[in-house]
Amino acid sequence: MHVTLAFLGEQPEDRVPVLEGIGATSAALNKRGVLRLGEAGSFGARRAPRVLWVDVAGDVAVLLALQHDLDARLREAGFPLEEREFRAHVTLARRRETAHGGAPEGWPPTLQRASFGLEQLTLMHSRLSPRGATYTPLFQFPIGG
Repeated sequence: MHVTLAFLGEQPEDRVPVLEGIGATSAALNKRGVLRLGEAGSFGARRAPRVLWVDVAGDVAVLLALQHDLDARLREAGFPLEEREFRAHVTLARRRETAHGGAPEGWPPTLQRASFGLEQLTLMHSRLSPRGATYTPLFQFPIGG
């Protein structure tokens, strides 16, 4: 389970040390917190949503401060980032372009409000394939030093 704070797309190998430095600095200068799962929702048309997600509750202000700090440092270093407003969520499923029908039966579900610590920032490498995304952590930085 993860919350994407910045999507960087494909990056050249020589930029990885810059990303490592930004991640280490941003994590060290921000606070830890406790988050919990919030409400379920979707992106896209209600009858055929393209993404199913759960929003994040709890110490959201702490998460937003980390995201804002990280975003500013990445932009300063010249990394192109999305312009749309950040919305903290955990992605549960993505709809394939060839899929038919609507959301799964019983969506949105009633969720237990599981808590999890905001304790580390991870630089992930994601590889997309027809079977879905594979995530490999490249670096992990403790939040709050």
